[in-house]
Amino acid sequence: MNPRLFCRERSYHKALLLTYSFDPIFFEQVVLPDLWAGRSSDILVLGDENQIAASTQAASGQLWHLGKQYLLAGAKHVGAFHPKVMLRLGPKDGAIMLGSGNVTSSGWGGNQEIATAWMLGPDHADEGGWLHGFLDHVLSWCGGEIEADAVRRMKDVPWLSLTPAALDDAPPILHSWESRALGPTLAARWAGRQFDEIKILTGSTDEAGAFLRWANTTFGITRATVALTPSAASFSPEKLADLPLDVRVIAAPAERRLHAKLYWFDGADGPAAVMGSANCSAAAWLLPPSQGGNVETVVVYDAPKDEEFASALMLFSIPAQTPAEVLVPRPDQGQDRQASKNAFELASLHWDSSSRFLHAEIRPAPSADMTVDLVIGATHRTMTRSASSNGVWQCELPEGIGAATMFAAAHVRRGDTCWVTGARWINDLSALQHASQSARLLEPFKGLERSGSSAEQRQMLDELNEVAQALFNDAASFRDPGFGSDRRDESKGDEQPAAPVNPHDLICHLEESPVSLPHFGSPHAGSLSLTGILRLLFEAETDENTDSAAAQDEQLDEGQLPDDSEKQETKKKSEKERAEPRDGAIEARFRERLAAQIDTFLKELSSATFAERCTATQMVQAVSFPLAVALRGQRRGWVSGELAEKWALEIFSILFRGAGAGGLLHVVEKRYADSGHQSTFGDVVGDGTLWLVLVATLGNADWRGVGTDVDKALALREVFTAPQLVASAQSGRIAGLLGKIRIEDAHAYITEIAPKVSRLLNEIESLLAPVWNAEMQGQTERSITHKVGHLLWRENVGWAICLADTEARSGQAIKVRLRGLEKAVMVGYYINVTELAGRRPDLARPLDELREAASRSLADEPNSNSL
Repeated sequence: MNPRLFCRERSYHKALLLTYSFDPIFFEQVVLPDLWAGRSSDILVLGDENQIAASTQAASGQLWHLGKQYLLAGAKHVGAFHPKVMLRLGPKDGAIMLGSGNVTSSGWGGNQEIATAWMLGPDHADEGGWLHGFLDHVLSWCGGEIEADAVRRMKDVPWLSLTPAALDDAPPILHSWESRALGPTLAARWAGRQFDEIKILTGSTDEAGAFLRWANTTFGITRATVALTPSAASFSPEKLADLPLDVRVIAAPAERRLHAKLYWFDGADGPAAVMGSANCSAAAWLLPPSQGGNVETVVVYDAPKDEEFASALMLFSIPAQTPAEVLVPRPDQGQDRQASKNAFELASLHWDSSSRFLHAEIRPAPSADMTVDLVIGATHRTMTRSASSNGVWQCELPEGIGAATMFAAAHVRRGDTCWVTGARWINDLSALQHASQSARLLEPFKGLERSGSSAEQRQMLDELNEVAQALFNDAASFRDPGFGSDRRDESKGDEQPAAPVNPHDLICHLEESPVSLPHFGSPHAGSLSLTGILRLLFEAETDENTDSAAAQDEQLDEGQLPDDSEKQETKKKSEKERAEPRDGAIEARFRERLAAQIDTFLKELSSATFAERCTATQMVQAVSFPLAVALRGQRRGWVSGELAEKWALEIFSILFRGAGAGGLLHVVEKRYADSGHQSTFGDVVGDGTLWLVLVATLGNADWRGVGTDVDKALALREVFTAPQLVASAQSGRIAGLLGKIRIEDAHAYITEIAPKVSRLLNEIESLLAPVWNAEMQGQTERSITHKVGHLLWRENVGWAICLADTEARSGQAIKVRLRGLEKAVMVGYYINVTELAGRRPDLARPLDELREAASRSLADEPNSNSL
């Protein structure tokens, strides 16, 4: 199968590529755009450590996406890491391609290769239960936590997590691992079977033909025909002559190097076959990885059909010759894999934009009498040893790491002696985290803003529902900051906690110190690192490249890029379409289905179960989901303004009222504080992003009904002054966010209305506090009537709205709206602020200003700051 078409199959958000050699430039120019076209964005490439180091250093300065849009790592294995696998997983099923080709231009068309692909999942012949064991072994090959996290996210896809592990003795693939080599595993599978002949396609060989001897001993093979490229083979004719079987060799045509690996067994009991990464050598088949053997992957065919392998077996129509007639003398190609290693190596470099620190893992760990400098280009940074992990060093990089992939080396010194490591790329943890979520979380929202057929509208709703399910069930995809680093709350030691951020001071800084607007996703200082659904509430998707390779699939051919002649015109057209949405009716049944889906989502969000188990990151993303649907859905008629407002009010109620005492926000904060992770909660929830979104959303809502102007004012103050939402906020970041937020008039609500409402409420309450007790008694004695819409207040309890006329002396309960809920309260428990304001001009003035500010409409004002 064409590997490019395999990569461009849609709906598989996660991709794992296992390879021996890796060409990063080819990957970024061809493979990565194809994966993006197939909506894969959570991408891990695991390759041979030596090969990865050599190829990436050679490509330094020519890469843009390494460590930002995909994760690359060398496998933790002493021998050759030699598998060739592409595994793609989506929420409903998966697909796998396995063969002989590496992730290089040669492996994708330059060589003669062989591969096969199939679907797996609950609705396919291969249910995929064997993936549990396979991915566990992939985990064992991961040397770092961030690649291990990527594998865990794959294990957590919904369908796979619900599929029981297969106990079948005949899985579709075999792989070598730890103390288990391929040969003994295949022998156990075909125990009792005997064959007469074997035909082999191979890319390379060992000298003595150890596999051939093993095949004779294990399966009774007496004849072997091996097709190969002579210059790539290490067979010794003399040693082959000592084998207890007849060996013939075919020289493959010289136009393209033969790199395919196929083993066709035949005999009286019928054929069997093996195809994959394993060459004809002892290292591939007989030595277990724990003893320096290769890690290999192969597909086993217990009863293959000749016609299915006809194209591969055609090569055996060429007359075979003796080994001496075909093989050419070949210089010794052996090399000590360890010989070229430096005394120290950079095992990983991770940039944490939230802390502005870069973390370097150095192997072996430098001793206590050594110093370490990090060299990035012409810049030298002195590093300090991390207190939490031996071998990990860190330094601050206030200026960031640049837009392209950056490389760095470490200088380890002791006295006058200096050891220099090889250069290694820097992983941008925030960018990788966003990339891991982008296709699955963001792509479905695009359907809310474009016309589509009934089938396309239905598919969009299905995909949005999958996003909702992921937000509740896939905690592994919403881990808190510290992703791949050694950051822990306890590393702060005995530091005193920072003083709470005053939102009024924050607003003053915004007005006094205007700053330039940073770019989203930029690695420079002051950049706005927004991940997942939060990005949808801001102008943050312009840097997405996931559609760059999506055109002209039907013209795709082996090794040939799609025609990009109309690329610029297509880009201009798409930008125009975003600015001017196309006409097209949204079917009422689909609008109703979307509303029902969000109602179900909000019920789940308000549940105690979610509050008890969600991560802080998961909570923020889940809260953003209905707001993003409302924002995007109103443009094309999916969501009405009234429905959007209803969802926003429910979000506010869930955060501050529901899901336990104090609301979801308080419950999750307390859980983090109790477990010693308060600062992590502050970093995630308190950076000001959610605060800004909620204040702007509530301010922009047109609340209707009796007394809702005061309800709105109270809600605005509660969000505006919530300390959890601004615990780690910085004025520069807030200024940048305000410049990008999609919510209309957000700047005015943040900088003018919310502060004014908060100030007026405080002023009113300061006037009420000294008199409320005496006034409550006086109002009862005068037997006033509490009328619909009157404002009631009690110290330490707060505000209520009267919903039915009630006499103060009647003894009846007063029907009120208290904290958004209708309740009955005792007469004589609250004072009637409206009645009091009629006698107190000093109270009437701020009360009138409060109502005016809370109900203020900015849309028609010429001086409003409409964003």
